[in-house]
Amino acid sequence: MTLPMLTAQGDPRHRWVSRFAVFLSTVGLLILAAFALLSAGWTALFLVTVVLSIAVHVRTRLRRWELDQPGADACFRFGPRASRSVRLADVAGIVIVDAPGSSSRGIPVTRDHERWWLVDDAGRALGQANTEGLDPADVARFRSALGVPFVPLALARRAGAVPHGMPWYQAHPAGAIAVAIPATAAVMLLVVLVPPYWA
Repeated sequence: MTLPMLTAQGDPRHRWVSRFAVFLSTVGLLILAAFALLSAGWTALFLVTVVLSIAVHVRTRLRRWELDQPGADACFRFGPRASRSVRLADVAGIVIVDAPGSSSRGIPVTRDHERWWLVDDAGRALGQANTEGLDPADVARFRSALGVPFVPLALARRAGAVPHGMPWYQAHPAGAIAVAIPATAAVMLLVVLVPPYWA
């Protein structure tokens, strides 16, 4: 079996901006744990946060990219354990969706990352490769080696070239934010209104 020309392995350490960011995140989780003692609403929010944090950690550790040696059937593999595959010959270009990292009171906590939408000549989405948790140097090497145009989503939208099959919330980030803000406010209102355990 021929070894890949390039590989990249996800590592949760690459998600964080610094060690101080890890400290801030840990302190935030401890504060949320303290609030979890107040009411069922805060307890539920704490449990959901813990489950999601574990899921992101596991997903990041499983993320792997591989790029075959040049050839007619060369593929770009990505996803959990590089389980998804797209032939390089089918890829006409890549649309980049920026995913800003999180912050705490203006202090960056997690790094910005990108979602690469691989697109064929007909504008169909062939798959999405997420850079979260990958070493930025590895991402740069893949970007150079793939040899196809990279286009930001904003430019693709202006040109009417948004990939077919892209999820609505990624194709229209402004609309997704407009939905997320009232939804988040509603969840927090529900959490606060739940009576405390001693009520």
